[in-house]
Amino acid sequence: MDNIVIEVDDTVIIGFINSKSELEYTQYKACDGGVVELENIEKYTQEELTEVLYTVNGLQIDDYV
Repeated sequence: MDNIVIEVDDTVIIGFINSKSELEYTQYKACDGGVVELENIEKYTQEELTEVLYTVNGLQIDDYV
């Protein structure tokens, strides 16, 4: 079964059947992000852009990878 995705206003709910045959879900609420100005998008790898997003949000990538 595919994930169930519900989008309402500023909320996204993703539901799925877990290994215990329960309907499990996670709810995401929108919050304002921001903009990061980059010199030249072609010079960044996916990993480098991921690191930029961690950094601008005050997170240490090593704590989550």
